[in-house]
Amino acid sequence: MEKLFHKNAIHVRKIELIVKDLKRSIEFYTSQLGFQLIDETERFVSLGVNGDEILRLFENKEAKPIDKTLGIYHFAILLPNRKALSRFLKHCIAKQIPITGAADHLVSEAIYLLDPDGIGIEITADRNQEFWNPEKQSVPMGTLPFDYTGVYYETLEEGDSFTQLPEDTILGHLHLQVKDLSSSSQFYEKSLGFQITSKDFQGAVFMSDEHYHHHIALNSWMTGKYIAHTDDSIGMKSFSIEYPTCEKLISALEHIKEANIEIKETIEGYLIRDMDKNAVYLDIKHSDY
Repeated sequence: MEKLFHKNAIHVRKIELIVKDLKRSIEFYTSQLGFQLIDETERFVSLGVNGDEILRLFENKEAKPIDKTLGIYHFAILLPNRKALSRFLKHCIAKQIPITGAADHLVSEAIYLLDPDGIGIEITADRNQEFWNPEKQSVPMGTLPFDYTGVYYETLEEGDSFTQLPEDTILGHLHLQVKDLSSSSQFYEKSLGFQITSKDFQGAVFMSDEHYHHHIALNSWMTGKYIAHTDDSIGMKSFSIEYPTCEKLISALEHIKEANIEIKETIEGYLIRDMDKNAVYLDIKHSDY
């Protein structure tokens, strides 16, 4: 699969998660979801596909459960095609992996589940580019019933079973819960360089670069009292945004400075905080991704 909408676009490259039981989470992400264990240090464990890191897991045995916390709503693992989604669906049925939902989003088909700590995960496959028009600024999206039968029977070959995430699997997008949709969408658009592609869902904004349907989604669907996520809570510790060129990264840093947002240079990239205090690392593309 040609990663046309990620290779030369601003996109989320890696997510760091805080989990309560590292051993339990490693078992889930490798045996149940098919990630590869890439590296294990004293501080974290790296998981990914084909040697490319997608997730870092940090253990905090005292971490509080997710409850009215701003930050991650779900992250999406993008499979290369519908056949791969079919294999994963059959894998969930065979292994009795609980599915919390599934939908046809017009631009993609998606299966939803939760990790052992309740962190949302979307396993998805894009429809062909013809299902959305990159020349238009607004991309039609929706939530229609999932075609379980069609997806299930997309693969009929005997022995064509799911063993691990396919080689061309990547991190498709990150969906965040935010306190103020207007200020957050303005920050991700004006400061970080994404473009709004859809406002079809009330209380949500979808954003991308290079005409993809979305690399980032924001929603303000939570009601009541909000609390910012901290490292004392289960959920997202940070995420990294990769820029395809020096020019795009420099432009973003200049806009961030104009917004009087603190920038700290680190080994992981330029560290900033968004409107909800999420830690975001900005970095340049290091490989031909």
